[in-house]
Amino acid sequence: MIEIFESTDKFPLQKIGKMAGVCWNSPISDAEKNILRAKECIKSGHGRVLEFVDVEICISGYSARAIREYYTHIAGGPTRLQESTRYVNCEKFEYFVPPSVSASTKNEKIYRECMDFIREKYALLLESGVSREDAANVLPLGMFTKIVDKRNLRNLVNLMNQRLCSRAYSEIRSLALEIRDSLSHYSQEWAWISETLFVPKCDVSLFCSEKQSCGRRPKRN
Repeated sequence: MIEIFESTDKFPLQKIGKMAGVCWNSPISDAEKNILRAKECIKSGHGRVLEFVDVEICISGYSARAIREYYTHIAGGPTRLQESTRYVNCEKFEYFVPPSVSASTKNEKIYRECMDFIREKYALLLESGVSREDAANVLPLGMFTKIVDKRNLRNLVNLMNQRLCSRAYSEIRSLALEIRDSLSHYSQEWAWISETLFVPKCDVSLFCSEKQSCGRRPKRN
């Protein structure tokens, strides 16, 4: 689940255009002119102006593994806070079931039995006096977690280009899609940004750079 905080810029294009207008010594009081200027900057590839737009969201219902991959996008000074396994009792943790596991009744049964075993042993450790922060070492990467994330638009565009690729891990690709969908409904300006900029990297370069291509775009020679 994605929750967009009100601190997220509601009118990102107007802000981009305003900042660019200052650099160009242009009037910045007209919202429509700012929007047009912003789109010109974006289409021309002037990425620095995107760094003035901040996105602040709460992400929940995704595994620690997916969030760990999400954390690799660190350029541009993003910051985040994560649900603490030191203070939160995780006896009843929920978890992610990959599609390849749920596709088989037998495999899903094995998977869930494993998670139940971890829950049971985690609870026993707590009952035996082990602290939550130490017992947390047995918790699985598939356990759902929650984070508060802040990053600028330039960084988010790079994240989307990488994680909307069909070669991305299925869960983080779902996360990227949900963030894109949530922001597209936040305002009309975000809808334009989501449609224009939040695309797989092959839609930017018009070729596939992956060794194992999905075939969506031709591979570069």
